[in-house]
Amino acid sequence: MKISLEWLADYVDIAGLAPEDIAEALTNSGLEIESVERTGGVFTNVVVARCEKLDPHPDADKLRLATVNTGDKTQQVVCGAQNLKAGMMIAFAKEGAQVISRKDGSLFTLGKAKIRGVESCGMICSVEELGLQEQYPPKEDGIWPIEQFADASKLGQDIKEVLGLKESVVLSSAPTANRGDQMSLSGVAREVAALFDRKLTLPEVSEKMPSGKTDVKIALSDSEICSYYGGIVMKNIAVAPAPEFVQQRLAAAGVRSINNVVDVTNYVMLEMGQPLHAFDLDKLGASGTIDVRRGKPGEKMLTLDDEEAKLSEQSVVVTYSDKPVAIGGVMGGLDTAIDEGSKNLLLEAAYFDPANNRKSGKSVGIRTESSARFERGVDKGATRKALFRAAQLVSEWAKGEAVALTESPALKTDAPAIEFRLSRYQKVIGMPIDTKTADAVLSKLGFGVSKKDADVLSVTVPSFRANDVTREIDIIEELVRIGGYDNVPYSLPRKTGVVPFSVRQNLIANIHHALTGLGLYEVMTTSLIGDALLTKTGFRLDENQLVTVTNSHSPDHTKMRQSLIPNLIEMAKYNQSQGIEDVWAYELGRTYFKVGKPSEKQSGVAEKLHVSGLITGSHATGNWHGKTKSTAQTDFYTIKGVVEALLKSLLPDSELLFEAEAELPYAHPGKTARVKLSEGNKDIGVLGELHPLYGERLKFRKPVYFFELNVETLYKVLKQKQQGLREIKISPYPAVDRDLAFVAPETLTHQQIVQTITASGQALLKNIEVFDEFRSAEKLGAGKRSLAYRFTFQSDEATLTDAQIDAAMQGLRKALSDKLPVEFR
Repeated sequence: MKISLEWLADYVDIAGLAPEDIAEALTNSGLEIESVERTGGVFTNVVVARCEKLDPHPDADKLRLATVNTGDKTQQVVCGAQNLKAGMMIAFAKEGAQVISRKDGSLFTLGKAKIRGVESCGMICSVEELGLQEQYPPKEDGIWPIEQFADASKLGQDIKEVLGLKESVVLSSAPTANRGDQMSLSGVAREVAALFDRKLTLPEVSEKMPSGKTDVKIALSDSEICSYYGGIVMKNIAVAPAPEFVQQRLAAAGVRSINNVVDVTNYVMLEMGQPLHAFDLDKLGASGTIDVRRGKPGEKMLTLDDEEAKLSEQSVVVTYSDKPVAIGGVMGGLDTAIDEGSKNLLLEAAYFDPANNRKSGKSVGIRTESSARFERGVDKGATRKALFRAAQLVSEWAKGEAVALTESPALKTDAPAIEFRLSRYQKVIGMPIDTKTADAVLSKLGFGVSKKDADVLSVTVPSFRANDVTREIDIIEELVRIGGYDNVPYSLPRKTGVVPFSVRQNLIANIHHALTGLGLYEVMTTSLIGDALLTKTGFRLDENQLVTVTNSHSPDHTKMRQSLIPNLIEMAKYNQSQGIEDVWAYELGRTYFKVGKPSEKQSGVAEKLHVSGLITGSHATGNWHGKTKSTAQTDFYTIKGVVEALLKSLLPDSELLFEAEAELPYAHPGKTARVKLSEGNKDIGVLGELHPLYGERLKFRKPVYFFELNVETLYKVLKQKQQGLREIKISPYPAVDRDLAFVAPETLTHQQIVQTITASGQALLKNIEVFDEFRSAEKLGAGKRSLAYRFTFQSDEATLTDAQIDAAMQGLRKALSDKLPVEFR
C-alpha cells in the first residue's frame, strides 16, 4: 500500500517529523516500509531566468559565457550546452541550490567554481538535472527552454511555483496478512499517533438515515460468505472529474482516477479500509432484490475490465433478481457500471468472509485492491460507517442526493474483553510497566481500558483489531512494539540444567555413535523412489501398503520408499563412478506404509524408522592421514560383525539369532539372514549380500553387503525391558581447541603418548587427536618424526578462561617432557 504523507496529515499531526523517521518507526513496530519516494521536484533554489547574451570562452572552443538575468541581478555562468540562445527563458540554479547529477542521479549542492580559468556561479539546468524528464520529455539535448511556462515578468520566481509543482512524499508499505487495519490511511494514522504520541483526528461521519423509500431489497441467502450488505440510493448525480486534490491523492496511492463517483469509492477504501461499489441504478433496475450466493457451474459475467469471468461454486456472486452483477469483494460488472450518463446510483458496502473471498478471487483469476483488503479482514464496525462516508462525499463531489437506505440485519461487533496482567508483562518482557503507560498506549491504538485491580486491566478490543488481538499475549505484543523493541533490556540466560534425553532419543544417539565408531559414514537419501531404481536393484514393494505421489515432477520419484537399501545401492554406484570403490555408509531414516484411508485427523500412512547400512570394498584402517589402507576385502562376516556390534551396544543383555533367508529377490540366497532377538523370537531386520545378478547389472566390481533393522521394534524392546541406554551428556559451555607439536623418536608410539597425557590428570581435557605427521632426516634427524596433536578442553560448570586453558596446556607440556623423550617445536 502507498501512503501519501500529505494525505496522512489530515488524520494525524506529523508536523516536524522527517519521512525517514516515520518510515523507521513504522517498520520497527511491524509495518514494513519498503521505500520512501519523493515527488514534485526534489531540487531546491531554482528560479526563472533569462539568458541576456552569449560570449565565447577565452580558453575553450566548446564553452561559452552566458550572462544570466534573475530579476534582481545579472551574473556570468560558464555553459557548454549548444542549444542555449540569447533571450531564452531558462531554469537557473543559484549558488547553494540542490540539483540532480546526470551521472548517477544523486542530489548535489552547487558552489562557486572556476572552469578553464573563468569563475562561474550557479548553473543553467537541463530537464534531467531537475528530475522532471517524465513530466516534460525533452525535445532535444541541452538546456531546458521554459518559454511556455514563464515570461520576463516572472524573473526570479521559484520554478516550482511557475510549474505548479507540489512536493509530496509517499511511503510504500507491506502490511502483514493479519493486519487488515493497516490497509487504510486511518489505520496507519492510528499507528503513527501511538508511536509519536500525536493527536489523531479521523473524519466525522453522520449515520443519519435517509428518509425516503426504495424498491431495492436485500435478502442474503448465505450469511457464511456475506454477513452484511447495505446500500444507499442516490439520485440526480452529476458525473464529472473528481476534484484535483482527490485525483492527486489517488495517483499518489497508485489508483487511477475515473470520475467523481468511482473515485469516491476508492477514496473511502483507502481512507477507511472498506471497499465499496457503485451501481448505475437505472441499468440495475429500480425494483429488485440483492442477494449474495455462490456461483453456478457454467455461469458467466462481464467484469468492469471488459473481461468475461467464468464463475464456479467457489465464486462469491452478488446478484440482482438472481442475475450476477458483481463478483463479491473483487470486481463489479460492466453492465451496471457508472459512466458519464449515469444519474442515479446504488452505493453499496458489504462484509465478505476473508477465506471465501480469497477462494472467490482465485476461482476467477482476479485480485484487486478490494480483494486484498477483504482477504485480510475488514473492520466490521466500520462497514456501515464507510457507506455513509461515501454517500457524504458523493453529495459533495457529485451533487447527489441520498434518498433511501436498504440493508440486511446489522453486523454483530461485540468487542471481547481481555484481562491483562501487569505482572505478566514483566515476566514475559523482563521490564515493568505501570497502569498509566499501558492505558495511554492502548487508548491511542483504539483499545478500551478499565482497571480491575492493582495488577489487572480489562482491555476491550476494537472491531478493527478483532481478527488479530484475541489473547493476553497479543496485548503484551501491542505494548512492547509501540514502546520499542530496542528499549527492552537484554540479559544473558541464567544457567539451567541440561534436559535429559528420552529413551527414544538415547536409542537414536547411540545408533549414530556405534555405527560411526565402526567406521561407517552417515548419508541421507531421498524418501522418494521410482520404478527404474526398483527394477535395477531387484526390489519389490508391497502394493497393498504402497504410498504414491500424485504430483511428482519426475518418474524417478513417484513412490514413497518402504526400504532404505535401494537408495543406498544407488549412492554406492554413484561413488564407484567417481572412483570411490570402498564405501562404508549407513542411513537412519523413515519408511512409509499405507495403513488406512486418509481423513482430517489422520494421514492413513505409518512412518517407520529404519537404520540401514551398506559396505563394499576394503576395510578402512589407520586412515587418519589418508595414506594407509588394509587390502583385506569385506565379506558376509564383516557385515554380520557390524550388526552384532551395533546390537550388542544397544541391547547388551539380549541374545541374537541369525536365520537363513532365501526368499528376497534382491539378495544372495546363500548369504542372507534374518536378524532376530531371542526374546519372543522377534524379527528386527535382515543382513546379507546383494544378489550377484544385480551386482553385475549395476557393474559393481566388488560384492555389496547390506543390513536393515527396524528401529521401532528395537525401541519397543527397550521400553519393555525398561533398559537405560548410555546417557550422552552435553555441556552447555563452549569447547576450546589448542594445538601442540613436538619431535619424538619413531619408536615412541601414539598409544604411549596418549597414556602419558591421560595419566597427567587434566580434568578439563575431553579429547585427544593427532592430525599431522612430518618426517625429514635432514631437518629432524635420523629416526625422528614431528607429531601435531589437537587437545579439546571443556567444562561442565562454566565457560573456560584463558588462564585455565593455559594452565592445562602447561600441565600437558610438563607431563610429556618429564616422562617422554620429546622436544617441543
